[in-house]
Amino acid sequence: MSPEPTRAARPSIDVRSRLLDEYLDLKERVKPLEKRLEEVRDRLLDLVTEHGHFIDEVRSVSVRIEPRFGKEYDSERLAEAFPRLAGCLKLAVDVAQLEACLRAGMVTESELEREGVVARTLRSRALIVKPLARRTGPRDLGFGQQMEPLHSVKELGSSGAT
Repeated sequence: MSPEPTRAARPSIDVRSRLLDEYLDLKERVKPLEKRLEEVRDRLLDLVTEHGHFIDEVRSVSVRIEPRFGKEYDSERLAEAFPRLAGCLKLAVDVAQLEACLRAGMVTESELEREGVVARTLRSRALIVKPLARRTGPRDLGFGQQMEPLHSVKELGSSGAT
């Protein structure tokens, strides 16, 4: 039997009540913003799909669409090619169990692909808005090598270089 927490150890009802009120209030205010964010994201996805990626130098971001793929396994071919994975199979492939087999080293991803038992399907389109890289100094290429930054035409013109 565990001892009852002391009165000092229990949070006061007032603090719990205020935190709960604030949580519920914030949650209520966030819902419309999340809905609007989803609508704007979908419109931006459509725009980029129709007209291609773009760079907004004012906001210093690039906007593009990146495909996201899911995997599906052919259970019959998987059973034929890898009998030791029989525990992963039901009417359909138990993906969690198969991924555990992959992590355990019972089979590799390349073996599955080579045998044609995995298929990639487009699951969603991810809208990627990524800050542009800003480089002002030499960039480290590894192994102690550095690459000098590219200079704009304006910089070259003012330094007297041709």
